[in-house]
Amino acid sequence: MTDISKKKLIKAELPGGFRDYGPKEAIWKNDAMTKIRTTFERFGFDPIETPAVERTEVLTGGEEDSGKIIFNIKGSRDESQDATMSLRFDLTIPLARFLAENTDIPKPFKRYQIGEVFRGESPQAGRYREFTQVDADIVGSSAREAEAELFLLLQNIFSKLGVSNYKIKINSRKLLNNLPKIAGFTEEKLWPVLRIIDKKDKIGTDGIIKELENELSGETAKKVKDFLASDVQKMPGGEELQELPALFETLGVKNWEINLSLVRGLSYYTGIIFEVILTEAPEIGSIASGGRYDNLLANFTGQPIPAVGISIGIDRLYAGLEKLGRSEKRTTNTQVLVFLLEQSLTREYFGIAESLRNAGINTALYLGEDRAFQAQLAYAIKKDIPYVVIMGESEKAKGAVAIKNLATREQKEVSIGEIAEYFKE
Repeated sequence: MTDISKKKLIKAELPGGFRDYGPKEAIWKNDAMTKIRTTFERFGFDPIETPAVERTEVLTGGEEDSGKIIFNIKGSRDESQDATMSLRFDLTIPLARFLAENTDIPKPFKRYQIGEVFRGESPQAGRYREFTQVDADIVGSSAREAEAELFLLLQNIFSKLGVSNYKIKINSRKLLNNLPKIAGFTEEKLWPVLRIIDKKDKIGTDGIIKELENELSGETAKKVKDFLASDVQKMPGGEELQELPALFETLGVKNWEINLSLVRGLSYYTGIIFEVILTEAPEIGSIASGGRYDNLLANFTGQPIPAVGISIGIDRLYAGLEKLGRSEKRTTNTQVLVFLLEQSLTREYFGIAESLRNAGINTALYLGEDRAFQAQLAYAIKKDIPYVVIMGESEKAKGAVAIKNLATREQKEVSIGEIAEYFKE
């Protein structure tokens, strides 16, 4: 036999950029995803699921920027396809691959997906290397109402989650793609310039002008600065942004603003792009984002198919609400604890628990080794379980139990046959 006392201990430590969710956090997260899933389905979105692992070529599409954030699976190779494999970094590219393989799905196709994604980025506040992403996409529609539907969807979700102080920042990749013509620099400089512009919230206007002057001439850098302060109504390529205000007003979309410094890092976006921040905790970063990506499916099919989608970062949203003290937490989902006081009444205790569970009441049996009344009561209080059911020999003789409300400390005797009805009321 192995002497456990002599065994070398393993350090219990997570790798950087990952986190655990204890019961308090996991309960909040599960509740939030239930509310989100219900809202998606109310809006007519259907679920799909795709693997966490994809062929590396599928994920990168040959793009250098995507390759930088990917977790490759070391030593793993799909021999049948002679391809390396990697962990997905979003849910949008797997959707495109899925639709390319399932061409018989009617369009427009409204799907949602909830899953873990992985990014090899430097950990920051609210930013992890593994996180839960919640996506909704409309594929096969180029109508401006598709974007509007997604903004209304976000508005409904935030309302259900109790999130009110947020701002939707909106821009257009079509407009940004016209920047070389507007400011007078070569197409090759576009992405370096966009990366600088995207830093505005971090380094301010003066900071990006300084960096632009290192990339462009002084006069051209000034034109880019003027662009960021321009009226989109007068700019070529700004037609999408010009149409949105009236549509949003008609539909009641709120908390939005046009922000010409918004870029979004992924290059597959082709039209409207957006990010959502908590106005009281902007340092957390975007809690939701998305945009239109009309050409992404063409990587697989050779034919462009219009598509637009949103992603909500549950972990970052939680980090923001936690920082603001607005993440309501329950320590348990258990509503009732049945005490096990007498060995001879084990069958009755299990019967009570079963009747409550059958009535839809979350019920636990006390399974600790210390069966003293005070030990079981202390456990219920520490777990924040609101009610306990007590039966000793005297209650058994009367065909009843004692039910104690731990919040009010009120205790009531209820007949065994009426326990479930008592809790339903």
